[in-house]
Parts: sequence; C-alpha cells; structure tokens
Amino acid sequence: MLYKLMPNGYKSKIQELLTYSGSKRTVASFVNYSFAISLAFGFIVGVLVRDYFIVLFPACFLGLLGFFHGMLYLAVDRRTKFVERILPDALQLVAANIRSGFIPSRAILLSARKEFGPLSEAIKQVGKEMMTGKSLQDSMKEITKTIKSDILDTTVKLVVRGVRSGGQLFTLFEETAADIRSREAINKEIRANILTYSIFIFFAAAIGAPALYALSLFLVGTITKITSSIQLPKDFSSNVPLVKLTGVTVSPEFMFIFAMLAITITSVFGGIIIGLIGSGKERDGIKFIPVLLGISLLVFFVAGGFINSIFSTLIPV
Repeated sequence: MLYKLMPNGYKSKIQELLTYSGSKRTVASFVNYSFAISLAFGFIVGVLVRDYFIVLFPACFLGLLGFFHGMLYLAVDRRTKFVERILPDALQLVAANIRSGFIPSRAILLSARKEFGPLSEAIKQVGKEMMTGKSLQDSMKEITKTIKSDILDTTVKLVVRGVRSGGQLFTLFEETAADIRSREAINKEIRANILTYSIFIFFAAAIGAPALYALSLFLVGTITKITSSIQLPKDFSSNVPLVKLTGVTVSPEFMFIFAMLAITITSVFGGIIIGLIGSGKERDGIKFIPVLLGISLLVFFVAGGFINSIFSTLIPV
C-alpha cells in the first residue's frame, strides 16, 4: 500500500488537516485514493499523447495530486471561515445566557445551536467538561484542537486571561464579539478596494491569454500551409540573393500542446495570485483554478473556431 511508503511527517500533517476539515476519512484512505487516481490519470493522459509521455505523465500526476491536497486545505479554510463568521453570534449568545442568570457551564451548553455547525460541537464539549468539574480555561483550550482559526485561538486566549484577571465573563464575551465584528468590517472594506486587481488578473488569465494562444495557433498553421504549397524555381535563390524562404520549424501540433500547458500554468498561478490578493493566503486561490481553467479552455477553442471561420476563406491554400 502507498500509505506505508509515506514518511511519518507527511502522515501526521494529513491527519492534522483531516481533523481540522472535520472529515471522518482515515489518512490511509486519503493517501491511497489520491495517489492511485493521480497515477492513473497521468498514465492515461501520457498514453493518449505518446509523443510527450515523459513530460505529461509527471505533470498530470503531480498536478492532480496537488489538486487533491489543495482541496483538503480548502476544506480546512472553508470550515475556518464559517466558524469565524458565526463566532461573534455564539459569543453574544453565551453572554446573553450568563446575563439571564445561568451558570457558565449551563450557559455554554444552551449556546450550542445546530446552525453553528462545527462550533456547536466544540461549544457543547466545553460545557460538558465544565459540568464534570473542569475549569473554563482548560475546557476552552480544547476547542482549538479540532478547529484551526487564528481568531478563535486569540479569542480563547483573551477569555482565559480575562477570567484569570477577575473580569466579568459576560463582558468578556460581548466585547470580544464586538471586536471580531469590527475586524471583519475592516477586512470587507479592504477586499472591496482590491477587487479591481483581481478582476484584471482574472481577465488576463481567462480571456486575454487564451485568445492570443488561439491566434498564434492559427498563424502557425496558416504559415505552415502557405510555405509548404509554394514551389520556387531552383535558381530563385541565386537570382535573388537577398530573399530566403524557409519553412516553419514549429508545428501546429507542438503549438497546440504548448498552448494547453501554458493555459494550465497561467490558470494555476492566476488563481493563486487572486487568492493571495483577496485574503493574503495562496491556498485560498485553489478554488479559482478550476474556474479559470474551464473558462480559459472554452475561450481558447471558441476563439480558435471564430478566427478560423473569419480568416480561413481569405487565406489561399
């Protein structure tokens, strides 16, 4: 099994990601599945395009394998963002329950609403541990073991420090919730200001580049046809020494493969850059890669068909 061949550090990292993503899948299952599918995909693509097997096999294998791992990171980030979005509501609900006269453990248990998703399970666990005699500080530290969030981690530390300093619990929850909302408002304003840059990169990667590759492929094919159909006298070069006609060394087939690889690479890095601009994290751009790649390929083939239909009748063959 492929799982047994993997280093322990890699296994530990995958286990951590699976835990943070909320997945019930085992590490062995994820590793064996992702590697097997990636190997099969790379081999099939390599066989279909035999002339470039040495290049396409490792490229497709590593690309799909990276995609599987990227989706795992994306699941972690999606879960993190959901928790951070509803965290202020959960904190305010706990504060309201404490204000109503419930003891902290009971107030926390009553705040474990279903709509809070993964945070609901964590809140419920904290309440149960407090009812068994565990302190609030120790119970809240357990939350960060199943949910990866810097905001949640900071919130837990602030509450723990506040409790140790003798602060009122409901005040700590309310003020922390207000701070998180204020931070989110600032982040939304920043994202709105940099939206123009993301749109420009998206347009360049998904429309501009594929259209230019389609035009290049048409030009290479046209020049190849024209030069192959021209028949010159044997003494033409001697009579006209300054004129020299040579064939095109780049074939349309090679240009097509090059365009596909270039579009794929541009889509990958374009998505990563958009994610980096939008949230400051490269892996947040993984979700844009399939969209960019799909639109790019569509534009490439549509533009190629349009150019051929418009100019093919004007080119003598």
